[in-house]
Amino acid sequence: MISQNSSLQSQLASKNTEVSEKNSQIAVIDRELTTTKNQLTETKGELTTTRKELKDLGELFTNLKIESNNKDKEIEKKDKNIEILKGALDKSQEEVLNYKLREQERKMDELISQLGIKRVQVRELRIFYQKLIRARINYNETDINTADDKIEMIKDELLDGGVSVENTQKLCRKSERIARLRIEQGEIQKKQ
Repeated sequence: MISQNSSLQSQLASKNTEVSEKNSQIAVIDRELTTTKNQLTETKGELTTTRKELKDLGELFTNLKIESNNKDKEIEKKDKNIEILKGALDKSQEEVLNYKLREQERKMDELISQLGIKRVQVRELRIFYQKLIRARINYNETDINTADDKIEMIKDELLDGGVSVENTQKLCRKSERIARLRIEQGEIQKKQ
């Protein structure tokens, strides 16, 4: 799965490079076209141009237009490919994240079962970790303090209920990991 993700990222980088090269080529062609037009205007009054030369310049201009149009079409195709690859990358990241989340939740359920504690306390612990993480992201000191207080209250309940300090810390770490994964999952889903 990670290999596929890396491959997709590599393909995306390659496509971005190709688009940049095409943009540079179009810019060069546009400058050449502008230069050709300027030279034609300057020499118009000074030189008498034969019909064959005018025809050649017209053909060159037409070829440049055709080439420019072809480059535009190529760029459109590349842009569509990039969007497809970005979508595949997001999907791949979401699948990896979902797997990690399921594994963490499975491990948490095993720990809860081993300790013989109520899942309600652990769910509340995870919820308050999510609130704490979001409050830190938003720099909301009041919400940070509230979430910290609630987490400490749940820790006290666990310790008073006979759960060891080590296992309480384990529950907190796992709850925080799951909270972070759920927040990440929400962010990926918002992008889609």
